[in-house]
Amino acid sequence: MNSSRRHFIQNISAGVAASSLAAAGFSYAAPLKATKVFRIYMILFRGETEAEKGFSDYLASRGIEVELIVRDVAQDLKKIPAFIEEARALQVDLIYTWGTSVTLAVVGKQGAIDSTKNVTDIPVLFTNVASPEAAGLIHSRHSSERNLTGTSHVVPLQLQLQAIRAYRPLKRMAVIYNSVEPNSVQVVKELRAASIKEHFQLQEVLVPLGNAGLAMASSLPQLIERVSQAAPDFLYLGPDSFIGANSKQVTTLALQHRIPVFSATEVALREGKALFGLVSRYAAVGRLTARMAEQILVQKLAPAQIPIETLTRFSYIVNMTVAAELDLYPPLKVINFAEIIT
Repeated sequence: MNSSRRHFIQNISAGVAASSLAAAGFSYAAPLKATKVFRIYMILFRGETEAEKGFSDYLASRGIEVELIVRDVAQDLKKIPAFIEEARALQVDLIYTWGTSVTLAVVGKQGAIDSTKNVTDIPVLFTNVASPEAAGLIHSRHSSERNLTGTSHVVPLQLQLQAIRAYRPLKRMAVIYNSVEPNSVQVVKELRAASIKEHFQLQEVLVPLGNAGLAMASSLPQLIERVSQAAPDFLYLGPDSFIGANSKQVTTLALQHRIPVFSATEVALREGKALFGLVSRYAAVGRLTARMAEQILVQKLAPAQIPIETLTRFSYIVNMTVAAELDLYPPLKVINFAEIIT
């Protein structure tokens, strides 16, 4: 085994099954006594996830009393102006946003903020934003330089590619993505650059948009059929909210066509039939985000004082039932450190 592969396996092995802040390399400070019930307005993209559960669990474990006001745009960003108006009317202490598209709609891009439309007067805490820099939310993870901070959930692409190659050689890979989501476009750009540098073919499959400018779920069977004709070693599912919301259908169709799926997020592994992935656990990301909420609400830190963070340990997950259906079992070196699910 070469030294870079050994280093990768050692790192991932040390980070497998990170399910708490302590396990993810974070220590707990003594809680400060909160003097009020804090109102947190949550704007979600596709309903509640394990991230929100982790967020709530952390606050409860710290004895921080909160009133969670949960609103779901259900993938329709046109709902956000009304939600912003409601959050202001309720005089909430914090706005929690899920995903790149929701966060951009709430706070705007750095340097292009419209105070009549975007939130500037209430602290905003984002989570599950793949690349806040590429999305234009921030210039630096050290500080947003505004009333904003948050967490990213995506494992660095280079580690993902090493995880893929630990399973089997990579010569051809396909990716299906939604061009409406800035994070998805950025990931494909990074994959394109990596394919040139690391000498693998990349098939880019764009989800067509309907009359309302939204990605069409009805096109997915045809897109998977197109992918199958190219016979890729893997279908890559990135941090794409549309793909995440349709991950069960995408992975089921891929399995029917005997296409192994690698997922960069947990949902396609837990709720779909992806073969494997290297992911940040949603629950752990939620707890990390809640720690930032504690800093804002209880410790009274300004969001600009809190660096944007991601987890430092990740989980390599293999679905052994899918591996059996594909007759594509992981090598022993992967089994030794992976989390096996069925």
